[in-house]
Amino acid sequence: MCGESGKLWRQYKPLVLFADRISTKRTTGVSPYELVFGQRAVLPVDIEAGTFLGIDWENVKTRAELLQARAEQLLRKDELLEIAHDKMMKARSDGIKYWDKKMAHKLRKNPLKPGDMVLVYNKSLESQWGKLFTNRWNGPYLVKEQMPQGAYVLTELDEDRTELRRRYAASHVKRFYSRGVTTVEEDEESSDDSEDDQEDFLDDSDKWESEEF
Repeated sequence: MCGESGKLWRQYKPLVLFADRISTKRTTGVSPYELVFGQRAVLPVDIEAGTFLGIDWENVKTRAELLQARAEQLLRKDELLEIAHDKMMKARSDGIKYWDKKMAHKLRKNPLKPGDMVLVYNKSLESQWGKLFTNRWNGPYLVKEQMPQGAYVLTELDEDRTELRRRYAASHVKRFYSRGVTTVEEDEESSDDSEDDQEDFLDDSDKWESEEF
């Protein structure tokens, strides 16, 4: 398509991008073009075949006919956005369930109990530079419950026990030990991404100061 040398890609780039924009996406059930304009793209075949997408707008003579046509387009767009939103939320929910099921075999050897204080691994730091002195663990938080597939529901320490919206995999949560603890059983963790940080956490004020520097 681009020739043996591959130098013809520039002339096909707009066509490839347009083809991608009018293609239906699995997560939304519609194409990006439909989300923006409220209808499918008008292709040459629609004009030749005389489909409803190839309507001759020159036949719209009165203002009432024009307003009716525009209103139908706007209503169609709202319906598409609602459908796309529902499909996207379902796709996200399915993704969460799939991830929880996939991580089920990585459950902790000693599961955390409701009321345990924990820290949460800050995974966003993995894609950032200059994180040497950055605290990689957020918290502490309280464990509210463990989901059937292994993910943990956490809350803040306030009197209302405000629940965190996210659910955290067992591999991204570890016990937090308050000051004064001298003997701690090693906390089992199974995340390969954060294996350097899987040792038991002791609340040492000097350590916190060095991490916050």
